[in-house]
Amino acid sequence: MLLEGIYPVKTRMLFVLMLCAAGTLCAQQRSDSDTASKILALENAWNRASESKDIRGLDNLLDDRFWYVDLNGRLMNKAEVLKDVQDSGVHQVGISSMIVRLHGDTAIVTGLFQMKGIEHGKALLQEGRFIDTWLRKDGGWVAIGSLTTPTQ
Repeated sequence: MLLEGIYPVKTRMLFVLMLCAAGTLCAQQRSDSDTASKILALENAWNRASESKDIRGLDNLLDDRFWYVDLNGRLMNKAEVLKDVQDSGVHQVGISSMIVRLHGDTAIVTGLFQMKGIEHGKALLQEGRFIDTWLRKDGGWVAIGSLTTPTQ
């Protein structure tokens, strides 16, 4: 008799706990999806700023301790990257196949890029893969690191 009275209560509690867990999981997935969309928008803003030589816009996207490894293996800090963008002959940057992976307050973005422009009077076309690392900081997101590698 005692088990009959307890069993339905335990079953109901288990069911309620499962519903709560499912609701939390759904809310987390929505939150992750929203965050990933924000990061992708920032990636696109980064490319537009690079194309248009918007150094102020790029400065706002990159953390002060940002580091970048370029296609030639050069390691550059934020100031060097801003100067490189300003002096670059690149006028078009395309990105594709981006995937955002969230790890708490850090996001890793991988994808493909293509840069076109003129360098030393000759047509420039560079293609490769990139890995960008973003950090949630002061209520927003900033890029803290980037690495590019050629695909050809």
